[in-house]
Amino acid sequence: MKTNAIASATTGLLLLLSIAAARFAALSQGIEACTLLTVGEVSKALEQSSKPGKRMVEASPDGCIWSADPAASDTSRQVALNLHTPRAFMIAKSPAITTIKIEVVSGVGDEAFYQIYPAPRDPFIWVRKGKNAISIKIMGTKANQFSVEQDKSKLLTLAKSAVAKL
Repeated sequence: MKTNAIASATTGLLLLLSIAAARFAALSQGIEACTLLTVGEVSKALEQSSKPGKRMVEASPDGCIWSADPAASDTSRQVALNLHTPRAFMIAKSPAITTIKIEVVSGVGDEAFYQIYPAPRDPFIWVRKGKNAISIKIMGTKANQFSVEQDKSKLLTLAKSAVAKL
């Protein structure tokens, strides 16, 4: 129970760090997170129809969420993509919490890894290409979560598509 609370708090902290760091990265490089994946790519990964990506924060181009619900507030599966600085990437690569596992991924970007939290959390994929970094996460409820292995496969496919547009 305590581990889940710590993992949840860490996820929230990383998300806030990501948003702040990504805002600077996106503004300085002119990248719009919602252009990095298509509705078709996301729908295939989610195994459900998705609406076009929507900014997580309307004024910021650094975070995007795809969902079956235009408000992205439903309980169906969702994909979240955030832009990051290389520094945020390096911090995520060396988590302070020992229950977060890092698994190196090859074949995408200059450097990539899965960040795997204790069950029942969904993994992230983090990818760095040059001075750009992204993270992608597929979210679901307990009733509609993919297995970790399914998530990892789908995340890798999405990451390859997104990185090709950086």
